[in-house]
Amino acid sequence: MLGTVAAAVTALLTAVPAQAAQRCDFSTTTGRYSCSGSGSVRNPSDVIGAKLFTGLDYSGDSLTIWVPRPCPKNDTVDHWVSLGNDMRNKVSSVQAWSSCWVWLYFADGQREGPFKGNEPDVGSWANDRAVTVGLS
Repeated sequence: MLGTVAAAVTALLTAVPAQAAQRCDFSTTTGRYSCSGSGSVRNPSDVIGAKLFTGLDYSGDSLTIWVPRPCPKNDTVDHWVSLGNDMRNKVSSVQAWSSCWVWLYFADGQREGPFKGNEPDVGSWANDRAVTVGLS
């Protein structure tokens, strides 16, 4: 009997496909957002400024933020992105690209960063708290 139940559970688990992680893009140049490929949002000359992930170690859903050029090092946050419901309070790991540094801003006004490269874990204090992202 136990073997029959185990076989039924295994069959059920293999019959339900795993949900694929959602890969979305936002361009600070065009202001467009889409989960159907970067070509639908960015200008041809845009470069990746950052990638955000809902899971640790760059797993789960992701948001690629496109910027018009590499970030200048001018002591200013050059690009602001208010996160939508799919990423708000869900960021767990980040990748900084094109000389951009990533700042995570929280609903209470505090921030964490800058993250200057690949950060597989933003830390327990910042995990799942970001509502806005700044790139500098």
